[in-house]
Amino acid sequence: MTLPDTAETLAKLRILRTQGIGPVTYRKLMQRYENAVDICADWPLLRTKTGQPFPLLAKADSVLRELDALHNAGGILLMQGDENFPSQLAELPDTPIVLSVLGDPAVLGKRQVAIVGNRSASASGLTWSKQLAHDIASHGIVPTSGLARGIDTAVHEGAITGGGHTVAVVAGGVDNIYPPENAKLREAILAHGCVVSEQPWGMQPTASLFPRRNRVIAGLSIGVVVSEATRHSGSLITAEFALNYGRDVWAVPGSPSDPRSAGPNWLLKNGATLIEGAEDVLRDLPQRPAPFVLRARDVAQAGLFDVPRDAARVEQDDAADADATPTQRIYGLLGSVPAAFDDLVRQTGLDEPTLSGLLVEMELDGHATREADGRWRRG
Repeated sequence: MTLPDTAETLAKLRILRTQGIGPVTYRKLMQRYENAVDICADWPLLRTKTGQPFPLLAKADSVLRELDALHNAGGILLMQGDENFPSQLAELPDTPIVLSVLGDPAVLGKRQVAIVGNRSASASGLTWSKQLAHDIASHGIVPTSGLARGIDTAVHEGAITGGGHTVAVVAGGVDNIYPPENAKLREAILAHGCVVSEQPWGMQPTASLFPRRNRVIAGLSIGVVVSEATRHSGSLITAEFALNYGRDVWAVPGSPSDPRSAGPNWLLKNGATLIEGAEDVLRDLPQRPAPFVLRARDVAQAGLFDVPRDAARVEQDDAADADATPTQRIYGLLGSVPAAFDDLVRQTGLDEPTLSGLLVEMELDGHATREADGRWRRG
């Protein structure tokens, strides 16, 4: 069995793996006590603000099994204060205390730029995002994303084809392959970077964990690029974290008629930097994120991120994508910007005759239009 290096490390992990105990409560406890071993010893005496007992402390055996599974998979655990813990995360007020890492943890210390966007992205949005990640990676910058369907997938693929590294921050445990169709991509990421999570081994991704994942994506990165995203997309949560951390936020402009451009267009109206290609990111990219400074939100932008956050929609949207018919998948990929037929073949997974036949049917129904150069757009 894999043992932690000290009794103090084991005690910290027991606290962090206790249900209902997050980074904020953990820090308060560590400020009150000299060490985690003493916290565990006093655990039965601890009470919440309402006088209720603390949740049952995670058992040592449970933590040791997690460490064993991670070790057997070739992974490591990084704790805040460790030499290899990402320095750009360490100074943030809500940084995760512990990270599970599969792959090469050294990649976490490299300059990263997050690229995020819709799961139901257009063909042109996927192609553009993949090219951006390719170009950034070819200049030694690490594209970071969340291994979700759509834009995230395109970003990781582009980084790998660009001959660079990539980081995937996941909402569940690092062992959880979600979505399942990204299993091969996950293996490629492990060979060209790493998969990271603050959740324990075996944790299934639930709706409430995705915003926490988004804050890690923002915290690891020098800045965040928002590609296609609806006004209420989780990508805007990532942008909000980036803004609050003093990171750069770039947004890709799009057609006002496409709901998937509503998020980036709104960000641009509220001060985000317009991006048209990798040169816009690379031009003035610092060596590391600016030091974190706690700041009050600008009164003029007090409502900048006051948007409803229906986190439960995250998994529902993924399920809907998985159950979509071929025609629905094609329609979802089409937008106001024409998409090349070859791109649609690759992104739908359909053979050319099948795709061609479905596009003709959609054209007759008024749902698709063929341009003179053979590209296709919606409507």
